[in-house]
Amino acid sequence: MQINKLSYQDEDQFCPIPPNEKGLPTAVAAHFINIPLSKEKPAINILEGLNFDKSDHLYVCVPPQGDIYRIDVKAKEVHKFTHLPHQMIPSALKVYPDGRLFVTSAASDHGCSVAILDPEDGHVIKELANLSGHMFDDLAFAKKGGFYLSDLGGTLDRPTAGIYYVAPDEKTVTPVVKSGMIASNGIGLDPEGKSLWVTEYGRGCLHHLGLSKDGKAIVPSLSNIPYYFTGMEGPDSLTVDNDGNVYVSMCGQGRFLIFNKNGFPIGQILLPGREKGDMLKSTHIIIRPHTSEAYMCSSNLKTGEAAIFKAQVYAQAMT
Repeated sequence: MQINKLSYQDEDQFCPIPPNEKGLPTAVAAHFINIPLSKEKPAINILEGLNFDKSDHLYVCVPPQGDIYRIDVKAKEVHKFTHLPHQMIPSALKVYPDGRLFVTSAASDHGCSVAILDPEDGHVIKELANLSGHMFDDLAFAKKGGFYLSDLGGTLDRPTAGIYYVAPDEKTVTPVVKSGMIASNGIGLDPEGKSLWVTEYGRGCLHHLGLSKDGKAIVPSLSNIPYYFTGMEGPDSLTVDNDGNVYVSMCGQGRFLIFNKNGFPIGQILLPGREKGDMLKSTHIIIRPHTSEAYMCSSNLKTGEAAIFKAQVYAQAMT
């Protein structure tokens, strides 16, 4: 009797796509540009916090090194924009309507905070939300002013992470979700500003949180967990397009899952070489304003290569 033998496929030893996601419409991103980081310590060459400013410059953070780079997309030129003080670890960068750069710092010599940077030279104008016991990771601006923060803290036996709202006075901090989460990570509002999408890295799930009218609390009947992810590393940063689609970075998998406004997976973007273990540290995706061009950052923590990739997506960036 012949005995069938199992054989590894190329990606089986790295991050195979789960069966329920294999049939999704799939695009393979194209390499756009490398970020020139030293290869001396490849494991710290992690990229995060992609965002565009009004001049069409693309920013990217290097959290372990405290650096922020700025890319001229049209000229395809990369320059170091700034190095943050007192060992700040920048995890996300968002551009306020007046041009200021808001950067979450998960940790520093002074704890976590949100640093506001001058868009001209990158110096720190001031720091907000310097709360002990937290690790602020990402932020999303509210339509009525102020912004929401995710918290990378918490463990299985102490799920202390939550979601916080910082008022327009940039002083008052209100817990929207007080606790119960393990490493809340990516965060973004829907186009109407009525609900939040949040990834919970520690539990590997996607939350949809309906907000109260004042935006300072969640409405339980409008909140749920529409999706659980597969794999060792969890879902990272996310972005929302103008149609309400949600793009989730799959950290450690070299891919990005896309959900419609109702939380159903409708597509995915793969990075070239992922099936062989290359460029798996995929942490962030952003859509270029007034276009449907998505830019993604990732790195190979064994070789130290760090790069930006590009793909066309369903809809334009959220206005």
